[in-house]
This record gives sequence, structure tokens and C-alpha cells, in this order.
Amino acid sequence: MSNLKIKIKNHDVPVSWENMSAVGAIMNKLSSVKKFQMTKNGIRHIGNIGIPVPRNDRAFNARPGDIAIQDGNLVIFSGEDDVSCTKLGKISGYSETQIKSLLSSGSINVELYEG
Repeated sequence: MSNLKIKIKNHDVPVSWENMSAVGAIMNKLSSVKKFQMTKNGIRHIGNIGIPVPRNDRAFNARPGDIAIQDGNLVIFSGEDDVSCTKLGKISGYSETQIKSLLSSGSINVELYEG
């Protein structure tokens, strides 16, 4: 499906991306590796990727490892929450414990790139 890749804290993290225009828009806007920082806010890590992304907001129960666009920011969830936002994908191949450990620090470095 998508060749979009994400690296969190210098770890390549496998993601099952949704087949939607928002993921395609991020891919189309990447001319090189996009590096940014995400800050912890409760069960969310939030960061501005600086790329306009079409929204397709819907209500869903976010689970640990879900990746979304909310209020124009990239969000990675480390817990459960009922939200309304554009879900981009989900971290795959990691247990809930591993996801929470990966997202345990207050600030994390993230890279988006084409792979």
C-alpha cells in the first residue's frame, strides 16, 4: 500500500497505513525526511508536521499505537480515548506494552520518510 515510513526515537516502526487521501497527501509533500518533535499530552504525543493534510474526521475509539491527524497535528496515542479525527494508521507488530514504552518519554523525535 503506502511507502510512508516512520521512525520514532531512532527506531523504524512498522505501521499499517489507512488507504486514504491524507496518507497520500503526506507522501506527495515529502521531498526529503521530515523531522519533528512530538510532546506528550496525557495519552497523546502531538507534533506539527508542517504539511497540510486533508481531513476525513470520524469518531472512533483510539487505541495505543493509533496514528491520526487532529487539529492539524500528527498524534500518536499511547492509551484509549474516544476521539473525532482523521485516522492515518496504526503501529503494527508491537504489543501494547512495547508501544507504551516507546512513547513513555515526554518528548520524542520523529521522522517521516518515503521508504
